[in-house]
Amino acid sequence: MRNILLILLSVIVTLVCVKNSQTVDIDLFVEGKIALWKLLLTFFVMGTIFAFLLKGSKKKQHQEHTAIFDESEEDYEGPKSKLSDEDRDFLS
Repeated sequence: MRNILLILLSVIVTLVCVKNSQTVDIDLFVEGKIALWKLLLTFFVMGTIFAFLLKGSKKKQHQEHTAIFDESEEDYEGPKSKLSDEDRDFLS
């Protein structure tokens, strides 16, 4: 399923780049002219890298929380009963 989505995304990005071949004036950090497809592709790649970095940091945080939870399970002795020792002796 993931491969199909990647192929579909690649086709869409390619079609957008092919349809936007005109040049545009840029006045962001420097002044100049650039092909619109190059600008769109640059921002798409930057967004993909940014999303990948965010996903990596969330995965790392999840692993840290899992490690803390695993350590606390070792200390867990089961559900605490509200019965006193005398009540347990009576029931057994």
